Amino acid sequence: MSWLTDRQRHGGIDRIEVPGAGALWLCGKHLIAPDPEATLTSVGALGVVCLNQRHELVDRYPDYVTWLASDPRATWTPIPDLGVAAADVMAGIVAGVRARLADGDVIVHCGAGMGRAGTIAVGVLIASGVEVDAALTRVAAARPGAG
Repeated sequence: MSWLTDRQRHGGIDRIEVPGAGALWLCGKHLIAPDPEATLTSVGALGVVCLNQRHELVDRYPDYVTWLASDPRATWTPIPDLGVAAADVMAGIVAGVRARLADGDVIVHCGAGMGRAGTIAVGVLIASGVEVDAALTRVAAARPGAG
């Protein structure tokens, strides 16, 4: 299947600059879960924020579930697919991502890197001073289908 592009194969990974900080990298579980170390290295990120629920990962990527639970560079805050968490939980995730950006780039992912990850990316941009419409546009331009 060498004719497939990376986006067709596993969804790819896309960079979103955050004012006054590093960058967010958005991707889906099929890119990062097989080899989180390689994914971190490939983009120079220092941490991972996983928004998947356990049942979305455990059957296909049990080693990734173990990595998420044990590696200090990982933050695992499950949000239901096609949903959002309570406002205080979402605000906490956004604040946590912004705090991690002080040390360098962060990968944020969900199933496809669009819905939950895109929502967090928009929240991080807004919390970093970007106007709502500009944040939505920036995320959608960086990650097709997100935002």
